[in-house]
Amino acid sequence: MADFVTIANLAASSLGEDDQLRSPDDDTHLSRSVKAVWDVERQAAIRDHSWNFAMRRAALAQVVGQDATPYAAAYRVPATSLRLIEVLGHRRGPYQLEGPFILSNAAAPLRIRYLIDVPEPAEWDAMFAKVFAMRIAWQIADRITGDTNRVQLAERKYQAALRSAIRVDARENPQVPNEPTEWELVRGRGDCRVDDKGLVWP
Repeated sequence: MADFVTIANLAASSLGEDDQLRSPDDDTHLSRSVKAVWDVERQAAIRDHSWNFAMRRAALAQVVGQDATPYAAAYRVPATSLRLIEVLGHRRGPYQLEGPFILSNAAAPLRIRYLIDVPEPAEWDAMFAKVFAMRIAWQIADRITGDTNRVQLAERKYQAALRSAIRVDARENPQVPNEPTEWELVRGRGDCRVDDKGLVWP
């Protein structure tokens, strides 16, 4: 099970450092370096991929009075959202994410999938824990080693760990086909025309 000490020590080992933590309360250069980037890099690492363990769903109500022009409605993204993954729903049209709002022509409720922050390491997927440790190593490499080559190596290790974890994470779910947009549905029905610029109109 992952925890702060495990992640920090894995990051240090990845950099070739012998220093290891025994407790989260250790007042060492390694501990301070990891703590300085822990929260920001955890959220960035979660945003890097649509991790199953951090995925949530919500049905959003329309925000009355919020200007959504040229769209029909605005929907507020959940406050816990780190990244919008998908807008769900049959026959959905295009949408636009602007600040805390999703602008769309779809009727309420607007169903979405999104990522949340998961601060507790015990709730992480094991491969994400490794990915996060490699990201921490990359971010503290210069501070710990002062060696540009080791910083670059740490970045490559992070990217390799991320690719491997994404492959495993993707295999845990069947592939979900994208739902057709309104444009595709109209074109498929045949009740559309193509103008001289190649644009399709209903």
